[in-house]
Amino acid sequence: MGAVALGLLPPLLSPCAFAQNYPGTEETTGQTLFSSLPRPSSDAAGSQLAETLVEASKLDKDVFTLTQAATIIEQEQIERGSYTDLTEVLRSVPGLEFKQVGGPGQYNYIKMRGFGSANVLVVVDGVSMNLPSTGDVANLLSQYDPSSISRIEILRGPQTVLYGSNATAGVISITTKRGTLEPKRSISVEAGSLGWKKAKASLQQAFDVADGKLNTSLYLSHTDSDGLLKYEGTRDTTLQASADYRGKSIDAGIALTHNKNRFNYAQLKEVTTGPNGTPAYWGMQLPDPNSYNDRRTETASAYLEQRLTEQLSHRLELGWTQTQRTNADPNDGLLGYVIAPWDNFSLDYKNYFKQGEQVPFYDSGFAGTANYKDQSKQLNYSLKYAGQGFKVLGGGEIYDASASQWGAYGSLQGKNKRKSLYANGEYQIGTAGPVLAAGVRHDKYDVWGSKTTGSVGINQRVGNATIYSNYATSYAAPTLSQLYNPTYGNTNLKPESGRTVELGIRQVLPGLGANWEASLWKGKVKDAILYDGSIANARTGSGYGLYANGDALETQGLELSGDLRINAQWKLKANYTYTDSQTKKKGKDFARTVQVARHKGNIGLAYTDGPLNMDFSAFLTGKRYDWTGVDWIPGYVRFDVSARYAVSKQLNLFARIENLFDHKVQEGLGYKPMGIYGIVGAEYKF
Repeated sequence: MGAVALGLLPPLLSPCAFAQNYPGTEETTGQTLFSSLPRPSSDAAGSQLAETLVEASKLDKDVFTLTQAATIIEQEQIERGSYTDLTEVLRSVPGLEFKQVGGPGQYNYIKMRGFGSANVLVVVDGVSMNLPSTGDVANLLSQYDPSSISRIEILRGPQTVLYGSNATAGVISITTKRGTLEPKRSISVEAGSLGWKKAKASLQQAFDVADGKLNTSLYLSHTDSDGLLKYEGTRDTTLQASADYRGKSIDAGIALTHNKNRFNYAQLKEVTTGPNGTPAYWGMQLPDPNSYNDRRTETASAYLEQRLTEQLSHRLELGWTQTQRTNADPNDGLLGYVIAPWDNFSLDYKNYFKQGEQVPFYDSGFAGTANYKDQSKQLNYSLKYAGQGFKVLGGGEIYDASASQWGAYGSLQGKNKRKSLYANGEYQIGTAGPVLAAGVRHDKYDVWGSKTTGSVGINQRVGNATIYSNYATSYAAPTLSQLYNPTYGNTNLKPESGRTVELGIRQVLPGLGANWEASLWKGKVKDAILYDGSIANARTGSGYGLYANGDALETQGLELSGDLRINAQWKLKANYTYTDSQTKKKGKDFARTVQVARHKGNIGLAYTDGPLNMDFSAFLTGKRYDWTGVDWIPGYVRFDVSARYAVSKQLNLFARIENLFDHKVQEGLGYKPMGIYGIVGAEYKF
């Protein structure tokens, strides 16, 4: 009922008159499409709409010409919220939900519009970050430092025409910190719950070079934190640098990011068979002294763009990213004891205990380490024409990926190269007619073949509102692990194929200081890749088991979002998402998709008065199936508060408390809930 009530709230929002901004207390407009939208101009008709460009569209489309839903989050909003985790920045975006378990910086699984993580493409400075071995970004979002980011654009709905594989649900495009015209130099320290300690330094500066301007940025941070259980903890170091030159006819830039993370984790054991073989669930964690997960990710990107004429330009982009991961869990023997919850209870399916008896809990570790290395190189050339009412982009891309695995879980070596041709554009009929958008892409892989995808959309402005619709096809390529795993790999796999239709409306109401957006979508995926234990396979010990195409997925839903400027100090923001996601396993009927909540919503109040900024928010998620598809993860409501106070032009104090009322927030059965969590900090600007 709570989620439904959220959805019925008036989804109103937009900027009105802002209070005076003190240093470090810049006002932002909330996590909606219009979060970076300049205020509409106040002409006599009151219908002029300011232009905000969506860079991830690759055509710098105005938000009011988009034919799909989008959300923009600016650097000031991230700073205002004093976020410690990128997941928390994204959590309140419509259509996005997470399963985040363990302590800070640990396991993280994302879903968008009911689609799994391998259908959500994450891009950093134009470089696709999804791992070639797994198709997703693993735990990157829980370990990525939000303070190193200048902008996030979330494009919901298929973006395959723009980005290729893994974009069926949408794209999360991250731009790291960039230089500013005015010099900005700062240092910051934080401390908080679970022994949280963080130090960071940032330098942003611009220089006059020849006939243009060179903007530079350098950022460094280090985090050290304990976990929820003994021996748990995380350590994270981030180094980011960028330089962008803008001249009269030439733009060029480079961005580099290095992130190194280690987290120690507790041992989890789960039992899914109850008395007499009936389905049941029991899960428990016990401290494990020597288990850890290491990840090191480097990303480099560079671009060169030349404006040939006022309307015509071409651009060359280079990208490279490498991720190395190591997992270790040596067998430490007996970790402790648990109480048997029912008769014939077993943790090892060898020794059985009566209800109430003490059951020894042994480490299920392994000898040695499991090691993984993923790398991708990208080269993209595009030609863009932007005339009156007409924009078109065409180009070609080469994507070269490799993955290797060695150690405890066997060896794997795989490579895959993709060559792509694409075209994408929009055209407005007359000065007030509809905007027509279309795109097509052809991808050719050297392993499994080719795939052609496309999209068409229409956007009609009516006063200060736009009505839009879009249809797009998409795909997810087989991962290198699915193709080349030495035991279960199958080089005969074909890609998962998807299609999605979307209908929406967005509107700015300058007189009310409000804006709102509503979007309906329906998507389908066929030939989803699964592990099928019924297929004969001589490489396995049992003689069966292979990756194969077989599953299907259908998802549909509604997203509502909006902001309302109440007065000069207060602003209300809210959103609600209804998601109906159904998965069809091979040989079975459609059933509710696991780990997807039907109802999700957020309500937030932002307060600004002179040097003080405060944000109050309530995050709600309904119940969802655990991975077993039998047991439910209960829904919850979580209340957060953050504050930032400018003591002077140089000194800012900030604080953040998550789960203010210490509600039981469970996102994975068997894992210890986080509980109330908070940090305080200080930032000094030179």
